Amino acid sequence: MELTHVLARAFSSVAVSIDLADDDDIDPDTATDIIEPAAALFKELSEDDRRALAAIIVEVSELESNPVRKRSMLNLPEEIGLLEEE
Repeated sequence: MELTHVLARAFSSVAVSIDLADDDDIDPDTATDIIEPAAALFKELSEDDRRALAAIIVEVSELESNPVRKRSMLNLPEEIGLLEEE
């Protein structure tokens, strides 16, 4: 697996785990504080690079065996702003 795919899969896995965690396990404000800096960095990418990263996230989501985690991972590109227009 290529480095970009490993990094995208690792980020996606962490983001999905945070997203699916109970509020008692991870405070929602803390969850936002963890994810927002990464999402802000992604917004600095060109539109083509954001779309490429979104495609990689969708691609690596196919490796996820848990259907709930997979669904959350498939929604991740939109949720973190990768598919928004500049």
